[in-house]
Order: sequence, then C-alpha cells, then structure tokens
Amino acid sequence: MRKSIYYSLLISAMMSVSVAEETRQVDKHEHGVGVLNIATEGSSINFEFMIPGADIVGFEYKAKSDSDIAIVNAALTKFGQFENIFTLPSSSNCTLVDSMIEVDQDDDHDDHDEHDEHDDHDEHDDHDEHDEEAHNEFVAHYSFNCGNVKEIDRIDFPYFNTFPNSGELEVQFVSGVGSTSFEVEGDKPFIDLKGKI
Repeated sequence: MRKSIYYSLLISAMMSVSVAEETRQVDKHEHGVGVLNIATEGSSINFEFMIPGADIVGFEYKAKSDSDIAIVNAALTKFGQFENIFTLPSSSNCTLVDSMIEVDQDDDHDDHDEHDEHDDHDEHDDHDEHDEEAHNEFVAHYSFNCGNVKEIDRIDFPYFNTFPNSGELEVQFVSGVGSTSFEVEGDKPFIDLKGKI
C-alpha cells in the first residue's frame, strides 16, 4: 500500500522528468547530472534517486573485474547510509521506514552474436558506439515517516562530497502545496523548502 501511494505521488514529478530522461538517453545521458524525485503526503516523505554510474563510480560499463565490483559495492554501501546522500532537519523527527538501493545495468549491447551473420555490414565492424550506449545507473529509494514533516524547510546534500564526480541533481519536489523543481550543485548543496510543504 505504501509503495502504491509513493508511486502515485511521484507520477506528476516523473511526467515532467520523463521528457528530460528521454532526452538524456538519446544523448547517451548526461554525466554529472542525477535525477531526484521527492514526494510528501501526510507525515511521509519519499526520495527516488536515478544517477548515471559514471557520476558515482567513474564508469558506466557493467562491473565484471574484481576491482570494479569492489568499487560498485563500496558505492552501494555509501548509499545504504542515507546521511551520506542527504540530511533532513532533526526537528522533523523523520525515521527511515524503507529503502532500496540497486544498480540498474543496461546489458542490451553486451552480446553481439546477432551480428555474426552480417559480416558485410560496415556498421557492425566497430561496436564502439554500442559500448558508449551501454550504461549503468544507480537507483535508490528512501521512505520516511516524520513526527513533524512541516519542519522540513531545507534538505542538505552531502552527496556531492560523497561522490565528487557528480555535478548536479535535477530535483522534482511534490507536496500537497504543489510541485517545484530545483537544480542543486556542489557549491550550493541544499534545497530551500520553506512554504513548500
């Protein structure tokens, strides 16, 4: 039930973000730019991050070597402690009730066996463009129950210190008051939510 409420709250946020997401994917998505959707309802606040792998671990291909797997696992561990990513005012008395962190790996271009019978096609001689299209994305969901959700007048993002390759978060915020968007960068790593909840 909680997840269905969460996803219905994010629908309006995602509609505007989906156009940007399509553009990002067409452009082989934009390094240094992550997407964050935040939704509040009643005493709940929910976060959904979608961040290109290059911004987090420095590469976008599927981690296969032991060293790359270790780098990805270390990043997932950092995401596991939400305080590494964002902080809420202590006066809001928010408690984490659910979280999910994963790496969404696009394997569409890993296997080129279907091209073996097309030896005469020049466009299949070089698969570099396919390698560039393959990407991984870190996806993280956090759900909180808050004793005083209206005390959330600011959200800070230590994310930029935790992952220095990241340059910007495109934030869509939805509450009962309406929706607002922000662009957050490391030199000003917070959003001001006064009057928005």
